[in-house]
Amino acid sequence: MVTKPVLFSNSMKFEKAGDAEAHFRAILNTGEMNTYLVGAERDAVHILFHDYCVATDWKMPGEPEHYYRAWNRAEGRSTKGFFVEYDNGEVDDFSYIKAVRAVANWKR
Repeated sequence: MVTKPVLFSNSMKFEKAGDAEAHFRAILNTGEMNTYLVGAERDAVHILFHDYCVATDWKMPGEPEHYYRAWNRAEGRSTKGFFVEYDNGEVDDFSYIKAVRAVANWKR
């Protein structure tokens, strides 16, 4: 099976989706929960989310202002995830795995 690189619109590149997933998993699993991401972590998660939205033609409810790690809680389970806070105060969570896959398959 031939692997294809994952290329983001800011020229960030990974040789394959698994490498990109590992990169974002490391960001998710290190650092403080419920604290805004800053610097290179914020930049990487921002471009992931931005390109995910473009690749899936998803219209954001506002401009992303902040990203942070938090627990996604559902009946009987909790998982860590990324959250985006928009300039209008709305908050969404998103899956870095789904985002990486969408960017990897993005038809530009």
